[in-house]
Amino acid sequence: MSVKPDRATRLMPENSVWIHGMRWWHAGFYTALAAVALLILGGEPDPAVRATTIGAMAVLGAAYPFLTRQHHFGTWRPRGYVVLLILVVGFLAFLPGSGSVLLFVAFPQIWMFSSTARAGLIGTAAICLVVAAGQLFRFGGSTENLVGIGLQTMLSFLASTMLGLWIYKIIDQSEDRAQLLADLEATRAELQRADQRQGAMAERERMSREIHDTLAQGFTSVVMLSEAALAQLRAAQWESGARLDLGARLEAINATARENLQEARSLIASTGPSQLQGGDLLGALARLASAATASGCETSCTLPEVLPALTSNQQIAILRSAQEALTNVRRHASASQSQLELKHSGAELLLTIADDGNGFDPDQDTSGYGLKSISARLGEIAGTLRIASASGQGTTLQMLVPVVADRPQGAHPSDPTHLRAERADTP
Repeated sequence: MSVKPDRATRLMPENSVWIHGMRWWHAGFYTALAAVALLILGGEPDPAVRATTIGAMAVLGAAYPFLTRQHHFGTWRPRGYVVLLILVVGFLAFLPGSGSVLLFVAFPQIWMFSSTARAGLIGTAAICLVVAAGQLFRFGGSTENLVGIGLQTMLSFLASTMLGLWIYKIIDQSEDRAQLLADLEATRAELQRADQRQGAMAERERMSREIHDTLAQGFTSVVMLSEAALAQLRAAQWESGARLDLGARLEAINATARENLQEARSLIASTGPSQLQGGDLLGALARLASAATASGCETSCTLPEVLPALTSNQQIAILRSAQEALTNVRRHASASQSQLELKHSGAELLLTIADDGNGFDPDQDTSGYGLKSISARLGEIAGTLRIASASGQGTTLQMLVPVVADRPQGAHPSDPTHLRAERADTP
């Protein structure tokens, strides 16, 4: 069962359907003050009474904007203004002149700035009583005056109460309609998100079919052809050294094709990289280093014994970044040696890939897809890529990933607000 919020909460600017009309209430109040001030200045012969009345009205007008702003609803300030309003109007009722005309401005303000209907009733009764006391003080307490002022007070109280309760009812109905509209908008937004998710799932299924019908089939053919070539090679009578060299190459082709076939099947099943099945990120990185060594670039691997709890997105991004970096070393660096190192320090993981290859100028040669891909993947987990390289002096990539050591498995890091890429000084 839902609990209806109090009036102050429902009248906050972000929720109210009528709060934007407050400027007209403010304009009306100051217009009434100005009109009464003109009446006093033009019709009151006593200078002391004029000064006292104008001064009291000035106090009320000066306090109004500091106690009745929209963001003050729900605090003590609107109630403080109601008390000040009752005191000022009651004080003016004891003075000769037209100051008591403000009573008709005070009634709607009491109901406007009272947090509950009960508070509105109490404020209305209080201002009626103090105004009646001021009139009796000025005109005397004769029976005729008592009857006349008493009837006037009762009628004023009843009229103000009826008007105030009616306004409360209208406000409640308006706020209920506004809440229904807000719920409708929220439902519509949720349906839109659900439609987007359904579209994304349909696109994922389409991509899975495309991968299955193209890449997976192609890798299967490569595996079959390499196995057939290996079988023929074993049966052939070739020179021992040449046959061993060709056999090693075919074995590498076969292993690569099998690995990529498994990767394609994992993508089809949307289970993440096949190297991470079981959550063994350290083992997957070690296998990447071994594969790089087998491809001709001696690659050392330094890994910590344990890692902090990482989400699936973090593990995938780290693995893919290392994989892309080592692929760049093999394809472009012409390096004889490279190093893969992963360190955990405080709230960061630092993955470093270094090589002794050709190197490049990071400020001039950044058009390659590989570095952009690494930056994009790290950006998805609020990571940072640092590049240190120079022509003929090799390249060092440092990939920093923020982690929380005590976060349980399955927690999600904050989404990055933008992709961060930094360049380190050239060594």
